[in-house]
Amino acid sequence: MPRVSICIPAYKADYFELCLRSALAQSFTDVEILVSDDCPTDEIQAICRNFERFVQYSRNPNPGPENNVRRLVEIASGEYIKFLFDDDVLHPFCIQFLLEALESTKERNTSLSFSPRYLIDGKNHTTGFINHFNASGDSLKIVSGDDFLRLTALNHVNLVGEYTTALFRKKDAFDSNGQFRLYKMEGDLFPGLIDLSAWVELAQLGNFVIHPTPLSYFRRHENATSNPQVNWKFIYAITYYEDVLNFAFERGYLSASDLTTSYRNLLNIYRYWQNSFPQLGARIAQIEEALM
Repeated sequence: MPRVSICIPAYKADYFELCLRSALAQSFTDVEILVSDDCPTDEIQAICRNFERFVQYSRNPNPGPENNVRRLVEIASGEYIKFLFDDDVLHPFCIQFLLEALESTKERNTSLSFSPRYLIDGKNHTTGFINHFNASGDSLKIVSGDDFLRLTALNHVNLVGEYTTALFRKKDAFDSNGQFRLYKMEGDLFPGLIDLSAWVELAQLGNFVIHPTPLSYFRRHENATSNPQVNWKFIYAITYYEDVLNFAFERGYLSASDLTTSYRNLLNIYRYWQNSFPQLGARIAQIEEALM
């Protein structure tokens, strides 16, 4: 059994070969590379044929990003899961460093490792750097699961980032009944952020460890699913923060004294997106009235 399953839910071929090559170039080699293909053409399959000795390719029988992510976790045989989305890139030491970080902090009950990350554009130029917890130097940084949940519910920010930036144990993706727990589908849709939902679930199991080295590159481009102009479901990524707020308050991660600040911050988020999603207007009015 491989230690790590590199799981690539593939849909767009534009940057896929570069993405795949970054998986093949990892310093840690006890891995399997799984590609689950949602692409409507045979472009992904054609690229995988060039690397068929190293890649386990299959078609996703139930297309859709949420289904594809879940399917990859279910078919993975590794002890650890490392996602890589088809337009992102891994640092060559990404898996090695994240695995070492998670294993070396077992006694501190860690359930997830991640790192700061670079933002890149369609031409592979660096456009930004995200390091919410200010990890630096040579030391690992531990964030408690409780603190992660409170800070997320208070500030409405995905403090870990996308799936590409993190590593976790496969067993933690399933509940005691063997059911997938990282997000709960409503039909063929998850009305939220599948990565943030996973972090919320894993934070209830333990703490997070941050490696200070930036170990992944998250690509932003006009055809990305994170672009609200091309993804009508993006509104769920916005309103999901209110779901997290309610969950954190009900479970005691967010105190009553935090509520006003949390709702004021949420109001700012909704106002920012109101031009793109006018349907937020009604909820904005409700929150404004409640805060008066």
